[in-house]
Amino acid sequence: MQTHYRAVKQKEPHCRRLTDILPFASMLRSYKLYLMLLVSSIFFIVCQNQGSITSLVSNAAAASSGSVDDLPDVVAAPLQGNDGLELLYGDSEPALGAEKIRSRSLNSKDMLQKLNDRSSSTSSATSTSATTTTSTTTARTTSTTTTAKVVPTAPSTNGILAGSSSDVPYRFPVDTKQLPPLYIITPTYRRPEQIPELTRLGYTLKHVRNVLWIVVEDSENRTASVTRLLEEIGVPFVQLAAPMPAQYRKQKVKPRGVSNRNRALQWIRANATEGTLYFADDDNTYNLKLFEQLRHVRKVAMFPVGLISKYQVSSPVVKNGTITGFYDGWLGGRKYPLDMAGFAVSVKFLHKRPKAQMPFKPGYEEDGFLRSLEPLELKEVELLASNCTEILTWHTQARKNPPAPALDRKKYGGTNLVQLTSWLV
Repeated sequence: MQTHYRAVKQKEPHCRRLTDILPFASMLRSYKLYLMLLVSSIFFIVCQNQGSITSLVSNAAAASSGSVDDLPDVVAAPLQGNDGLELLYGDSEPALGAEKIRSRSLNSKDMLQKLNDRSSSTSSATSTSATTTTSTTTARTTSTTTTAKVVPTAPSTNGILAGSSSDVPYRFPVDTKQLPPLYIITPTYRRPEQIPELTRLGYTLKHVRNVLWIVVEDSENRTASVTRLLEEIGVPFVQLAAPMPAQYRKQKVKPRGVSNRNRALQWIRANATEGTLYFADDDNTYNLKLFEQLRHVRKVAMFPVGLISKYQVSSPVVKNGTITGFYDGWLGGRKYPLDMAGFAVSVKFLHKRPKAQMPFKPGYEEDGFLRSLEPLELKEVELLASNCTEILTWHTQARKNPPAPALDRKKYGGTNLVQLTSWLV
């Protein structure tokens, strides 16, 4: 019997398809296994390094919030009336492990970004109720800050910064509970000796910690030459402008510096809560020991000033630790015949005397201001400079110089003298 078989060739296409699918399925299973192993390895690594990843995330968050401490160096705020504008700069060498505050100047675009970063960081760190409260009140001053009115600024047509105000705290390098701040008030006006005298005082203050230098110009607007110098010196400062009222400019003997000092007192009342204020004229010389003694004034402190009048010194008369009178070359019926550099006042005490200010009366500025702080008894006055036995500040006025003559530009045009004349008055 003969057996017949169908040709196998008819099954070849079907078998070929099956054999083609098998390698693909095998590869797919291999890829799945590979992916599972990869995911498992990543999960294992993450679990093993969870502490490092957490630290990395926290460091990144700290770096982003660091802009709060990296304060904008330029701060501008509109002042009331014709007082001009104020700038707040910061640059201080770190002391006692304190952070360093930079002193470079920012342009308007950079400052806007800084202020936005600071605002977002601050708002994320506060609670909802605190945010509701601060939206209607000024920023609260902490033990390490003093509130400064800040503005995202833009140049106006006359070159002066202008804008709407907000509140940003200025952070002192050292905790003010450990080192009370000093507010050094310096009135100044344009003259040949202005820049060199500000230079001398500025580099003295550069050695003083937790200091804010309030420089007030007797002009309608702050001047570029003073701004440039203050930026270069690097002491944290506030620059204000407060011109002398027109009615006093006509007087033969003018009450110089009164509007400047009153403007600074206004700024301190609005922005400071603790520390000591001191009127440091730019034509004086100061021993650094004086500034350290000023920090802990409770109400009012007094001390001698050298090179004043024919007596060469102005000082309280002290016997057995008590003031019995005053020694000064000109008494003039004054209750407090002192030099402007011979006393300092606590900021807290100033807040308790909201009407205290300096009168526009030549020769009686110091006496009038101290009278406005009353009730004040002499037994409450603190005696500095080793019980008023040392002189730590001198009235070293520079020799008066006439204005510089105009430069002959035909002869000296294109030389360095063209630039040098920008420093002269």
